[in-house]
Amino acid sequence: MRFDVLDPSGHVPIHLLNPDGTPRDTQSVVREIEALPRDASLRLIGLRELTPSAACDLFRALEGQPRPFSGTLGLEAVAHKAVIEDAARAGCVAIEIEREGSLIDGLASGVHECRPALDRVVSALRRVRGLGIATVARLPLGLAQDDEGVFERALRFCRRALIAVPVVTRAELANDGAERQPLMDPESVANGIDWARRRLARHGAIWRRALFPGGVRNLALAAGYRLRAEAAQARRGRYTVRMQLLRALNRTRRARARSPYVVTPAGQQALPEGSIARRAWLRTKAVSDERMRSLFIQVEGALDLRGARALLKRVKQAVQAGYQRITIDVNGVEAVSREVVTGFLVKNKERLAEVAACTRVVNLRGVLEALRQQLGDTEDLRLIEYAARA
Repeated sequence: MRFDVLDPSGHVPIHLLNPDGTPRDTQSVVREIEALPRDASLRLIGLRELTPSAACDLFRALEGQPRPFSGTLGLEAVAHKAVIEDAARAGCVAIEIEREGSLIDGLASGVHECRPALDRVVSALRRVRGLGIATVARLPLGLAQDDEGVFERALRFCRRALIAVPVVTRAELANDGAERQPLMDPESVANGIDWARRRLARHGAIWRRALFPGGVRNLALAAGYRLRAEAAQARRGRYTVRMQLLRALNRTRRARARSPYVVTPAGQQALPEGSIARRAWLRTKAVSDERMRSLFIQVEGALDLRGARALLKRVKQAVQAGYQRITIDVNGVEAVSREVVTGFLVKNKERLAEVAACTRVVNLRGVLEALRQQLGDTEDLRLIEYAARA
């Protein structure tokens, strides 16, 4: 099937809205399409403005017609199974999505990410591919709330969601004075977009997107190699130290402690009695502000010895990368392993002192009170207070 989703000039535009913005009558749209040659490729203009029920009515009226078509749908409509199933029966070969809703915050930074909402988007897009429809994701990167980890998160999202044709572009920032200062400088945005385009244009990445069992192989290959040709003309972006650091900080892993945990006030509210021994997870989330040379880290879940060592290692890497203000928020810490206090602090006093000058620990009062109740007022706890006040 010859259908180039990246070349709108070869498509016949079918407008679904009247000049005043109201939806056209379905039968008039069907008659306009039936008057076209059977080998015409259609582009439905205004599809995303239709309600899910109106989109279903249109697709059911088009069922059986031989002309392939594409259109842009909102994420809310993509999540409706009936809309996608009716579109597949009507001959839809490609559905485009844009960065909206949960994709704005979900890709921006680890702190802003809402994992359940992003997972729902991924599941809906995988279902679209399973029905034999190519998914085209147009992702503008470099919004004000985007940090340098947005490029790697965009690639991971495209791979998880089985996006057939990922199109990464540079976001346009508003100049109305109300927009907040962006977290990245223009050079970092340009470098990150070039790096992401190169990664998406690799032979392996193109064929992995094309060989999904749902079909549309030729469409994905044609679009993939067209993007590869465009990426070859741009400069080669580099994988920066900040990108690597943000990837390491935004992760969730199993926590295992050799000594009992001390449950904090946050853990008493969130964890059923005894559950910390059966399931313990450490989650770290981070957002980087390159203009202010600052890094904000959220620590959630159970902090064990290995997690404390890894966190200290990342903080030292952040200092070496040029960050001058590092804030660690421990409000979400539900439990702390005793060995973190009795072993880790003693062995790492010098390393802690090195980073104390530019590191602040916030929301620490509840954690310290829980530790003091069970471990007493030790020199190690006073060291933590010193680091927090720095």
